[in-house]
Amino acid sequence: MAFESNEMLFFVGRAAILVVAFLAFAVIFWRWRSAGQRDMQRLFNEVEQLHRESRGLVELVGVLSGGVSLLDEKFETRAQLSAAAAGNGPRGYELALRLARSGAAVDEIAETSGVTRPEAQLLARLHGPDTVRMRTGT
Repeated sequence: MAFESNEMLFFVGRAAILVVAFLAFAVIFWRWRSAGQRDMQRLFNEVEQLHRESRGLVELVGVLSGGVSLLDEKFETRAQLSAAAAGNGPRGYELALRLARSGAAVDEIAETSGVTRPEAQLLARLHGPDTVRMRTGT
């Protein structure tokens, strides 16, 4: 009988150790999973912040691209003006026509090409960028 009670104590002891081990494993697993969820949420927040920042950079690149294209157009106009001033480019109405088509100001057309101000106004009205859109229907 003493032998059976020792076996029973041994069995109960093993069962208690297994229950404690299982509870410890469950607590450790729960903490590990909670830490993983916190890390994942922090990662999602950082990705969202980076996404917002990249959208802002895309908008900034668009603005800068527009500025660069405007500078390029101005540079092209200035190059034409300097070529005309040097005597290498077309003179008179041809230059005035090119400047009007590129959207130059009336005063700039008159000064550069040598045409009168009323002629420059007429060329700007007839051949300016706005009139090209009106003729094409856009």
